[in-house]
Amino acid sequence: MFHPLPFHQQMKASGPAEAPVMSLRDFSLSLDQRALLSGLTFDLFKGEVLGLIGRAGSGKTALLRAMCRLLDESRGIATSGALMFGQHDVYGRACDLPAVRRRVAFVPQRANPFPTSIWDNIAYGARLHRVAMDKPSMAELVETTLRRCLLWEALRDDLHRKRGTDLPIHQQRLLCIARSLAIQPHVLLLDRPTGSIDRMELELLNRLVDDLKTDHTLVLATSTLSETAQVADRVAYMEAGSIVEIDSAEMIFTAALNAGTRAFIDSIGM
Repeated sequence: MFHPLPFHQQMKASGPAEAPVMSLRDFSLSLDQRALLSGLTFDLFKGEVLGLIGRAGSGKTALLRAMCRLLDESRGIATSGALMFGQHDVYGRACDLPAVRRRVAFVPQRANPFPTSIWDNIAYGARLHRVAMDKPSMAELVETTLRRCLLWEALRDDLHRKRGTDLPIHQQRLLCIARSLAIQPHVLLLDRPTGSIDRMELELLNRLVDDLKTDHTLVLATSTLSETAQVADRVAYMEAGSIVEIDSAEMIFTAALNAGTRAFIDSIGM
């Protein structure tokens, strides 16, 4: 659904503005002195969906991974500016990294379920983070997250019999989202969730995103503009690790101000 105003302006128009869930201020990141992200400044608010668009190599995945510090696995990382989760500086020395990664969850493009039972795929993180500590509460959590990810009816009889890696790819992807939901994140980062799925699976994913935004903030790196237009409140067009333009989905897809944004949309098509 398109909105006539950017998300933060809608909030101001409808009542007192909420504090952003995450904020980036002139945030840059380099790996071995090679710039991956440059001068990023924007806010994320509770209940919004931000779509990232741009050509391959434009920095969409790097931004998602940077937002939960998954790029720390590489040596030679250097940052400048600020990336804040609430009042916490994600790249500050005092950052509680496990806590950040629990609250800001990343789901990669390639589904990576554990080679364990469906039940254990959900339960692992919940046990680790002490979300559910006894069998009844764990059973409730497993059912709740699988229902929310539209998997319960299909998998309820196979929770202990099938491994996550035995499922079809689209179910593996949904299982990975359910696994992330089980640790109760505030922000979900989804890397190209619409890749390699058919129309019916895409409709299920769109339903899921619409549901998740009721109590989560979502950032989606996408390559399918029509689907981005359907689910995103705001859209950011990226080039060479920078955000060229960020605005409401309606403005980006129908009246983008930047010539590069318009050229990209015209070249891909809706």
